[in-house]
Amino acid sequence: MSLTKEALQHIEASHNTGTEAAEGHALIVGDNFKLVDMEKYQDQRRRFRGQFKTKGLKDVIAYVAGRHSEAPVFIDRDAMASCSYLDIGITEHPGHCDHSATLNLPKTPEFTAYLHADGCTFDKEEMVELIEDWGHLIAFENSKGEALERSKVIHAFRKVSLEDLTNIESEKQEHSSRVGVMNSVTVKNAERLPAVIYWKLTPYEGLTERTLAMRVSSKTKGGPSFGLRAIALDAAKEEIAAEFAKLVTDGLPESECLLGTFTPWK
Repeated sequence: MSLTKEALQHIEASHNTGTEAAEGHALIVGDNFKLVDMEKYQDQRRRFRGQFKTKGLKDVIAYVAGRHSEAPVFIDRDAMASCSYLDIGITEHPGHCDHSATLNLPKTPEFTAYLHADGCTFDKEEMVELIEDWGHLIAFENSKGEALERSKVIHAFRKVSLEDLTNIESEKQEHSSRVGVMNSVTVKNAERLPAVIYWKLTPYEGLTERTLAMRVSSKTKGGPSFGLRAIALDAAKEEIAAEFAKLVTDGLPESECLLGTFTPWK
């Protein structure tokens, strides 16, 4: 097949300057037909692209509402996070999902401390340090349900010791344990030590304050120590996640808010 003079001239010009593609937004150049994006040489971008990331609930609501309030919002309750692709489009006319707004709600320092204490064992010095650090958020209650003063609780932990018993006790008391018929140990000042502690805290920034309980149990092996265990923590986490989802949904009434995550395929 022979080529016309005009076709040969076009091929030669294309080899030197490239062939336009994608309505002039790209060029096909070189022997390997490399595709070159021309956007960076133009005055403006073809479309808006960017990723807004924040830890503030109010900030992500303001960003989405101020730019594309009808864009769907995907709420990940487990991660306390949300994401919205503002250029997602619709099924008939899908967008590129290049413009997103994501929220990752951070735990507060006090909630982090509460979770860290859950399931841990502290010696008496460590218990004193914990109360000195977070005691302004904590209320104390002994095994009889009586409220205890923080200063007296600190003093009781500092003075707690083990006492050998020569008689056999018939029942196990709070803050005590039996180690044998001839030798039992018990923690003195039991009624002055808390059986339950209540943390009054805000778990995540922007959420409401709530009270979380934690049981205190004594251990006598190797010296007095204390185990902390959160009470009904799973139920509390569910309530916290539900509150988060509701705040996002209420803050973006024009958006379709869905529980779950969405990943656009490139």
